[in-house]
Amino acid sequence: MTQQEFAQFAMALRTYYPRENLLPNKAAMALWYQQLEDIPYQVASAVLQQWVANNKWSPAVSDIREGYATATMGELPDWGEGWQEVQRAIRYFGMYRVDEAIESLSPITAEAAKRIGFRNICISENQEATRANFRMIYESLAVRHRKEMNLPPKVRELLTSAQQGRLENADICRRKEGIGNNAET
Repeated sequence: MTQQEFAQFAMALRTYYPRENLLPNKAAMALWYQQLEDIPYQVASAVLQQWVANNKWSPAVSDIREGYATATMGELPDWGEGWQEVQRAIRYFGMYRVDEAIESLSPITAEAAKRIGFRNICISENQEATRANFRMIYESLAVRHRKEMNLPPKVRELLTSAQQGRLENADICRRKEGIGNNAET
């Protein structure tokens, strides 16, 4: 979204919620733009319209980003759908074609199955406990995935760099992008 399009978005936001003191100054506008600039204007506008139709209070940046993630990626399957995928893979591939079975699963389901062990799922004598463990792992992975997808790409890259031990490069990027500047300096 360009800055001009963001100005239109901000105007619509203020118009929809006139009683709230939204984006009161240029600094607030800049911070919101920094968090939303990767979202195409048409999608951001549609997300805002959906929000307005369903909520009495104004959205936070995170609400807009979450709406964008849902609009572009769709809803994540719930753990029950993931468990059904695993059961289909067991029926089709059995316990001896683990790699093929894992490849047939959606990414979050595959990761949850790997963590338990696909063969362990196949030979489990206590399917209720295995299903419960799958559910806990799957839901944890889904929350983590959703949070990661809600991050702006620049922030995601910065955090990935920091996690991979490239703190020096991350610090340079942060200074270039103006992320994390101290108000005291």
